[in-house]
Amino acid sequence: MTGFHFFNSVVVITSSFSYANADTQKESVLEDNKGKAGIYCWTNKINGKKYVGSSVDLYRRFMQYYNIKYLTRASEFSLICKALLKHGYSNFQLEILEYCDPSEVILREQYYIDLLNPEYNILKVAGSSFGYKHTIESLKKMSEIAKNRSEETIAKLRQAALGRIHSEETKAKLREIASNRLKHPVEGKKNCS
Repeated sequence: MTGFHFFNSVVVITSSFSYANADTQKESVLEDNKGKAGIYCWTNKINGKKYVGSSVDLYRRFMQYYNIKYLTRASEFSLICKALLKHGYSNFQLEILEYCDPSEVILREQYYIDLLNPEYNILKVAGSSFGYKHTIESLKKMSEIAKNRSEETIAKLRQAALGRIHSEETKAKLREIASNRLKHPVEGKKNCS
C-alpha cells in the first residue's frame, strides 16, 4: 500500500510498485499491471517533473504510452506524451501509487493530483476536461463537423435530448443565456424579436 511522509517540507511517497527505468522494465510494467485499476505517476529523472494519471485498465493505458504512434498524436495536447517523446522512456521512472477499485480511480487520482501538484498535468481536476483549451485548428474542425451533420444525425441528437429533465439551476442558466442572446445578437444574423 502507498504511504507518504514529509521530509524537509517535501512529500515523499512510498509507492506500491516502482519502475526506475520505464524503458528497460517495459515488460514488467505491462505484465505486473494486467487486469488492475489504479493510480500511476511518471517522474522525469532529468527535471523532476511529474504526471499523475489513473486507469480502470492499467495494462491498456501503459500499452498506449508504449505506442509511439499514440504518443505522437497525443503529444499535440498532452505534456507527458510530449516529454516521453523528447526525453525517452529511460529518463522516466514509473510508479504505481495505488491499486484500487475501478469505481474509485477518479477520486484517488484527484487525491494525488492535490498532494503532488504534478507539472505535466494540464488539467487539475481528475476525469475532467475543465481548463483545457482547444487549438484554433481543433475548434475549426469541430465547427465544420457540426455544420455538416446529416439529417439522420440531427434527428438522433434531437431524440436524445427529448425527455431530458433539467434542474432549476440549469433552467435558470439557460434562461440567462437566452436573454443575453436577445440583448446582444450575433453580427450578421437577423434578430427574430
